[in-house]
Amino acid sequence: MQISKYQSFSTEEFLDDPTFIQFVKYGEADDLLFWNAFETAAINLPAYHLAKKELDLIYTANRITMPAGFETEVLSMINTTIDQQQHKKSITRRLYLAVGSVAAILGLVVFSVWLNNATVTISTAYGERKSFTLPDGSLVSLNANSSLKYPLLWRINRKRNVLLKGEAYFKVVHLNQDPKNIVEEDRFHVQTNSLKIEVLGTEFDVKDRNKTAKITLVNGKVSVLSLVSGRHYIMKPKQMALETKAEALKIVEIDPDLTKAWIDGNMKMQKTSVKEIMQEFADLYGKRIILSDPKMAEVRIDGMTSIKNEDDVLFLLSNILNAKIRKDSNTVTLIAK
Repeated sequence: MQISKYQSFSTEEFLDDPTFIQFVKYGEADDLLFWNAFETAAINLPAYHLAKKELDLIYTANRITMPAGFETEVLSMINTTIDQQQHKKSITRRLYLAVGSVAAILGLVVFSVWLNNATVTISTAYGERKSFTLPDGSLVSLNANSSLKYPLLWRINRKRNVLLKGEAYFKVVHLNQDPKNIVEEDRFHVQTNSLKIEVLGTEFDVKDRNKTAKITLVNGKVSVLSLVSGRHYIMKPKQMALETKAEALKIVEIDPDLTKAWIDGNMKMQKTSVKEIMQEFADLYGKRIILSDPKMAEVRIDGMTSIKNEDDVLFLLSNILNAKIRKDSNTVTLIAK
């Protein structure tokens, strides 16, 4: 072994290194000599000591009795739900180490807190959409450039809480059977940067981007609270709760088809300005549109257009504005003919 190999290791890398794990677990003489020498020369001692402390806790903890099948279920959830493969590999390796040790880490406060707060993240890139089912059976469609987090131990803690960045369409499973006795596990919570939403079972679209937040209710009933203005409303179908940088949360009547058309890869426009379409284009594809004539931004459009790829949107704008398209790496310029 070479000391230089470990000089730049992070805590995570120490915890994933079999040689380091063997040293902490068994403390054999040869290993002690090497790691004592490492301690005198290391420049990353904080990472080393933190990893050693964590493993010491693992291997000195007292085993506690967990429900039958608990470890298997946790491992199964990790293997089937975590979206980022490299992250999954690291966490799974750490968890197998824990459950396979003589002293189970599940009894430790540190690990218990981590496990209780661990989340699954599902995200989309620019131009990508995903549909998936949450552990309770609720359906989610996630728009481009968005992410949704939910608890890893959803089934065990029975907390239906999700954190959304971007835009998603929800079809929430209704669990409550007794309107007079609503328990916490019946409620479904969605939180964004500026909204807290609570439902029992319903269908709605949530979007929070560019300091503009809105929720459009299709079916059911929704409670929405602004974390910015503090305003609170109980919404009815065909209503939108809207909050902008300039205006506090308010309720407006709306056709739900306008806001959920994106699920089918379309954009439904109703006196929609070119400026609004340009912002949507930037949100979905990560590219900015520049107009040769600023007045073009105020042109308003009615109808339906595909947003399945960026060329569909640019084709519409170039024809409506009678403009030529010039593409660069991160910008698109529309030049009036």
